[in-house]
Amino acid sequence: MMRRSKKTNKAMRYLLENVPPSIHVALERASPNFTEWDHCILIDTTELGTLKTVKETIYLDRTELEASINHVHLSDFASGMKIMDQWTRKLQEDYSGKQFIIILSCQPDGGDVVVRFYQYRKDDPEWVALDNLEGYKEEAILVIGLMNNAVL
Repeated sequence: MMRRSKKTNKAMRYLLENVPPSIHVALERASPNFTEWDHCILIDTTELGTLKTVKETIYLDRTELEASINHVHLSDFASGMKIMDQWTRKLQEDYSGKQFIIILSCQPDGGDVVVRFYQYRKDDPEWVALDNLEGYKEEAILVIGLMNNAVL
């Protein structure tokens, strides 16, 4: 059974308590067609062209590749939350045997939002410092983990 857990820093807790929800989100961003490529789950493979493996790319590992490719930039916090929720649901439904980290980061005022995800791989370096979210002083961070047995 896949468990869903959540971690935030102080700035994100403030936004979650104080920003009203919005319903305006571009549909193609909220419901992408995920693709499997060299043991990666990606929202877009166009920048990979004819490459067949991570070793042929500029990325050091699959986690870095996924975190770099699997992201969108948005102007408002509520749209970011909507996309994060949609991606989380779709990943749970389509890839229930895999574990994921989904991250929403933004300015403390809720602007300059980035939503991204990658698969959790215990042997790859962490892409985000899960044990020190308060160390991100210049941004608000929300992390959702879709984990089988590992703890976020």
